[in-house]
Amino acid sequence: MAIRKSVTIGTLKEVQQAVPRETAYIKGIKKSIEEKVKEAQKHLLENFEKHPVTIEIAAGPQGTNVSGTLGGIGNLFSYIGFSAGDKPLGSIRIMLKQYNIRFHHSKKKTTINITVPTTTEIFRSTPLPWATGRSWAKGIETGISGLGTYLNIDSARSRSGTGIQTKAKQRAGRFKNRTYLSSLLKNYYKEIRKIEQTTIS
Repeated sequence: MAIRKSVTIGTLKEVQQAVPRETAYIKGIKKSIEEKVKEAQKHLLENFEKHPVTIEIAAGPQGTNVSGTLGGIGNLFSYIGFSAGDKPLGSIRIMLKQYNIRFHHSKKKTTINITVPTTTEIFRSTPLPWATGRSWAKGIETGISGLGTYLNIDSARSRSGTGIQTKAKQRAGRFKNRTYLSSLLKNYYKEIRKIEQTTIS
């Protein structure tokens, strides 16, 4: 036999009042976490934009080697082999702005899961113009061969209009690797994990 319990008007009012309070509480949590993620993302983008490699590539085929990767010869835009008018940083900017936040609510606590693009995924979005299986952004950190045969001149043969690879060796020296996205993303991921590990009771 089912047991019926009576609900007083007072109890019903308490329940009705608690629902919007709980909804507002959850909305407040979501807003707070999203603001923290956006702040971490803002720092990442600021550091990305002011990085010497970003500045140099953004300057296009007429830029100078402010990153020091080429020993002051030419610029990364023409050395990597981008075509005039290319916007190679665009795909990185798009990915750095991506995130997804999921909230898991239980009776005792709310846990947070934040998904952002991985370093590997971002590298995949930066293929070398002449070797699509390789990443130019990763190459900044590990090395891009060809400095010895790179000639910084205006040429119709050049994709960018400035800079070609010759058959004859032009100089001694090697590409100087630089920390770039891996370092920036490592710090970003630390901030994201810190936010994610926030357990709200």
